[in-house]
Amino acid sequence: TERITAVRTLATGHPTIEAKAIKEGWDAQRTELEVLRANRPTAPAVHIHDHEITGAVLEAACIQAGRHDAPEKLCDPKALEAASQRFRGRLSLQRLILEAAWANGCTVRAFKDDPRAVLTAAWGEGGAGNGQVRAGLSHIDLPGILSNVANKFLLNGFHSTEATWRNICRIAPVGDFKQVTRYRLVGNMTYERVAPGGEIKHGSLGEERFTNQAATYGKMVSISREDIINDDLGVITSVPQELGRGAAQSLNDLFWTVFLDHAAFFTAGNKNLLLGVDTALTIDGLSKAEVQFNEQVDGTGRPLGIAPAILLVPTALTAIGSALIKATEIRETTANAKYPVFNPHQGKFRLETSRFLNSPKIPGGSPKAWYLLADPADIAAIEVVFLNGQEAPVIETADADFSTLGIQLRGYHDFGCAKQDPRAAVKAKGE
Repeated sequence: TERITAVRTLATGHPTIEAKAIKEGWDAQRTELEVLRANRPTAPAVHIHDHEITGAVLEAACIQAGRHDAPEKLCDPKALEAASQRFRGRLSLQRLILEAAWANGCTVRAFKDDPRAVLTAAWGEGGAGNGQVRAGLSHIDLPGILSNVANKFLLNGFHSTEATWRNICRIAPVGDFKQVTRYRLVGNMTYERVAPGGEIKHGSLGEERFTNQAATYGKMVSISREDIINDDLGVITSVPQELGRGAAQSLNDLFWTVFLDHAAFFTAGNKNLLLGVDTALTIDGLSKAEVQFNEQVDGTGRPLGIAPAILLVPTALTAIGSALIKATEIRETTANAKYPVFNPHQGKFRLETSRFLNSPKIPGGSPKAWYLLADPADIAAIEVVFLNGQEAPVIETADADFSTLGIQLRGYHDFGCAKQDPRAAVKAKGE
């Protein structure tokens, strides 16, 4: 009874210790020792920064979580390995923001505990709420990470869209948004026999002009506060990918709208238009178009001397186009006992197909019309220009304006398109 009384006196306020001491027969000395240990002050919980977490690791984790097609081509192998071990392809948007905030000194344990402090620290603005920032830590630039990740997914979307235009046009840089003029020198430069006196006659030069001009195309979307609270990482992976597809779509729309608006480009006067039932894509039709192309002349009336290199067809003619340039034999079911079986066009042209040639959204398209084009490196029928040679779109991130809670993404692309030399192409109506 004396022992129990002493235990109860010493263990006041510690019912768990009191019960255990009575049950196990502790004496007063041991009970007092356990009470002293229980009353010992504990250090506050703090987040210990993991020095292996860098901006490159977080960027690699975003790439993995977004299921990018080829992360090994975009990230350092060590960063990919560290991201895989730590996050295992399951990084959320809140966790990304928290990791950046912790690296920048924030001691808030969970996003929901103090979202404003976490966002402030993650954006590197020097605060983490209630002064809970620890000095001497490496800085992680979250806006930079978001921009890098968004750009990689933007390019993924941009390059996943049809780019037939790239294979049939000339691509050139421009330095500003002013209209540029291209000059192509022409003239009588044919050598003439030198007279006995040794005098060489002068040639004459003229020029042909073609214009083009770049403009800016863009789109903006916002990552709202609701998206962040909903913890949706897709807003920095799938949304930029869609922006990339949108950039490619806008370029395709402009290119094929310009290409198919060709009533004044493909004309009888330019000798680059074939009409009639014999212009369907067949051996004879292709032969006729080739002859028409090869009969083009320069400014002095001499043969142009450039052979067609590209057969451009809509999707409906892809199969027959492929057969005409790849098959080694062409057989006809006729009554003639003797006929050649050699395909005269085998391997002669490069086949290019575009879904936009008969798109209902672009005027002037046809599922039957097809084209023979010169190699654009020799002479171009159409040209695409990019500001400062930047052929891919750009995406940027920024804080939303004061009236909007969240983050903004904007993608933009500077390009232009214009038809050039009508002698570089022949159109066959195909009907």
